[in-house]
Amino acid sequence: MSTTQHTDYLDEAYSTARAQLGGSLPESLAGFMTRWFEAVNAQDIDAQLEMCTDDIHVEDPAMQGRFTDGKDEFRRFAEITYIAFPDMRFTEIGAPYLALDGGSIAVRWRGTATLTGDISGWPPENPGPVVKATGKSFDLEGYDIYEFSGGKISTWLIRYDNLEMGTQIGLIPPIG
Repeated sequence: MSTTQHTDYLDEAYSTARAQLGGSLPESLAGFMTRWFEAVNAQDIDAQLEMCTDDIHVEDPAMQGRFTDGKDEFRRFAEITYIAFPDMRFTEIGAPYLALDGGSIAVRWRGTATLTGDISGWPPENPGPVVKATGKSFDLEGYDIYEFSGGKISTWLIRYDNLEMGTQIGLIPPIG
């Protein structure tokens, strides 16, 4: 079931947490997360950025220890990702988890994509060698943690097994 189907569980706790935090969470969690996943799956970077603070901080294992800070860096990383994986799609798994302090949520997901484009230009200040397209796909589960400020995402922590992804898309040889 999707986040939108599970929000009944969170309605009271979410409303209470949002009121205590003075509106740092989005007005509607279900509506926000539906729009977010639609924008990610449509690879609509502008729509994603509208839902983020100007100083958005993003961490993704694929960045190999480098993070994005601010909308310009977020845009560049998203462009590189969507060129490499033009068929990338994510679906939510179950209900989101609301942090006890009410300032963040975690969402489990399943992601699929095929590495049909080259990966180049990362990190922007000192790009590494081009990673050539392999034509191989990944099918992974992971989770995201979203922290909010003023109803927008201020921090997006993306978590999944990068070794497993690299193996599935043919960048890392299987062990054994």
